[in-house]
Amino acid sequence: MVKLPTIEKLFWYILTYSFLLPILSFLFFFNKLKYKRVVIVIIIYSLTIFLFLSFDDYLNRVARRWYSMLYTIVEYSCFSFIIRHIIQKKLVKALIFGLSILFIFFEISYFFVVRFAFIDSIPIGIETILILLYTFYLFFEQFKKIETGYMYNKSWFWFVVGILFYLCSSFFLNILASSNYALASKYWFLTWIFETVKNILFVIGIVFLAKKEDNAKKSSIPYLDLI
Repeated sequence: MVKLPTIEKLFWYILTYSFLLPILSFLFFFNKLKYKRVVIVIIIYSLTIFLFLSFDDYLNRVARRWYSMLYTIVEYSCFSFIIRHIIQKKLVKALIFGLSILFIFFEISYFFVVRFAFIDSIPIGIETILILLYTFYLFFEQFKKIETGYMYNKSWFWFVVGILFYLCSSFFLNILASSNYALASKYWFLTWIFETVKNILFVIGIVFLAKKEDNAKKSSIPYLDLI
């Protein structure tokens, strides 16, 4: 990481350690969430990116392009899994899986064919478009269901909103980086703020999921009126 002004350095450290928040939340609710695959994937993602950012200086010096490629693959894999896990229609799940394989193949091919210097802007743009398409269908599927209660009381809502907020907020800076690195780097710290917010929204989703599990356990206990 290049030498940063004090305020940007603060945002950087906040971002890095914000990836520990979902992990700590999972540990706090471990007994309730230890078998939840969506949370386990978020924890693997959070731990991986935390390690990436912790060694950012070294990775940028010795393997910048590999670092960028792996970051995008890990990020896309986590986000697409979360959305695919929530979607119920099997055909759409299979389609997302197939598109994910194609995307990862494209990302790897792009790495070997295009000599990008800063970040892999084109794959990141495609990642954002694919995730947006997945989420559009997810909300379409959810709106067709007749359920009581507010959508924001569901854990998946916070996971998806976190993903959308981060990707949409960072989209133009990511695209700009390939054509105007000097301008993009000037405002790049904003993406750290967007990603930190995403991690906080992930924590809210984990809390709601733990609360749901707790309520499910309570409702499974028969009420015995002994008076």
